[in-house]
Amino acid sequence: MSPRIFITGATGYVGGQVAATMIAAHPELDVVALVRDQQQASKLKSVWPKISTVIGTLDDDEVLKKEAVKADVVLQTASSDHVPAVNSLLKGLGAGKGHFIHISGTGVLNDMSTGPGNPTEKIYDDVTDIAEIINLPAEALHRNVDDAVITGGLREKVPTAIVCPPTIYGVGEGPVKKRSMQVPFLTEAILKRGKGFTVGKGNNLRDYVHIKDLARAFVLLAEEALKPNGGAAAWGPEGYYFVESGEFSWKEVSEKVAQAASQEGKIATAEVEELSVEEALKFHPWAPVLWGGNCRSRASRLRALGWEPEGPSIWETIPNIVKFEIQALAL
Repeated sequence: MSPRIFITGATGYVGGQVAATMIAAHPELDVVALVRDQQQASKLKSVWPKISTVIGTLDDDEVLKKEAVKADVVLQTASSDHVPAVNSLLKGLGAGKGHFIHISGTGVLNDMSTGPGNPTEKIYDDVTDIAEIINLPAEALHRNVDDAVITGGLREKVPTAIVCPPTIYGVGEGPVKKRSMQVPFLTEAILKRGKGFTVGKGNNLRDYVHIKDLARAFVLLAEEALKPNGGAAAWGPEGYYFVESGEFSWKEVSEKVAQAASQEGKIATAEVEELSVEEALKFHPWAPVLWGGNCRSRASRLRALGWEPEGPSIWETIPNIVKFEIQALAL
């Protein structure tokens, strides 16, 4: 009997890419996806005829437990902020035999202690700084869910891993959502405003990863999970994996977006202005978190397993991101 992979979020940006990468790399696996309705099920089946679907949501405790108990690996890519789903899936896995791999985000590291738009020195390494990472302040973004994964895994005796990506870029290959958030949101705001901007000076630093490289990280951990004793991967409290391929300042990104938008003739100048947090909030309610803080991580744990980034750099993709947003806005 083929190993069974249960994935939440296969109609989403990250989950769609993870499913696409998993199915391409391992057609022998039995992949089962949680979907909201029959329409989504049909959409997935039209792209991946062999995929199985289960209708439900992250709030359907019984559905999640029933599927988790049958799974060899659960990939929770639908949300980094849904504690009840984590609890349901872990309870189901506790009655079965599988491993749990959950998506978080480096927003948990968000640091504006030097002021919005200013850099900080701290870089979190997921090997040398693991004790600090899994004990970040309770109010940190995603921290409550990270804790639910770790403590729930220990309670239910389920091997767990947390995958913590930074800014994700690139067009996804899933059948539904193909667009990321931070750079497209900034691009949309710049196009609507008619001029590039930063939150403060924009010298704050953040890591990035291509969507395909992130998906390969999930697949790599699933492969390890299917090996005896979880393979070479770390599980439980030490099973925390950053996924990054480089670092940028938001000023650099804004400059590249403004330059591309100017070359497309959609804004008058490639100049970039400094905005206060209050001014930036007019363009997105998450502006301070999206573009104002520092989230600096190093993916030492994944690299030790052999993962290396292969996708195009963020700078190569920005012109296409700008073109995509111009079309989306029908400018």
